[in-house]
Amino acid sequence: MKKNRLFIGILLIGFGTYYLVSKWHVPALHFFTYWTTPIVITGIALLVQAFKGREFQYVFPGVVVLGFGIHFYAIKHFQSWPNHWSVLTLIISFGMLLQSQKSRSDLLPGLLLFIMSLFFLFNDKLSSMLSSLQSQVSYFQQYWPIFIAVVGLYLLFSKK
Repeated sequence: MKKNRLFIGILLIGFGTYYLVSKWHVPALHFFTYWTTPIVITGIALLVQAFKGREFQYVFPGVVVLGFGIHFYAIKHFQSWPNHWSVLTLIISFGMLLQSQKSRSDLLPGLLLFIMSLFFLFNDKLSSMLSSLQSQVSYFQQYWPIFIAVVGLYLLFSKK
């Protein structure tokens, strides 16, 4: 970090506020005292450093850290929040997509991870919605991992 004053400043302000609110037990700010708060503060500091400091290599880690902090907070406090591993890969894909937009790098890996994460997150709902096509869906569900692995092997070992 060339000009890491933004990052360090936000970390110090955020962590100082976090410990102050935790120590004083301020009821209006009780949401700020959970274990996920330092994770969220770190993610925010990384994103501010990325965008305000124009150091776009911090976009991906900022989105991932902030997203994980929000996700773990939401699991505990929102009944309808999905507690599934694919939410984590979805957050990573958001980071990859935003990073690719800012650094003008390849969009395809983030897009594929995004699509696969949505597929895994809503796989049970898709299966029930497509119950009328049960034989085709069950055949697909049985063999799609092989198809994905073969495509991955092809991409790894094929010559351009």
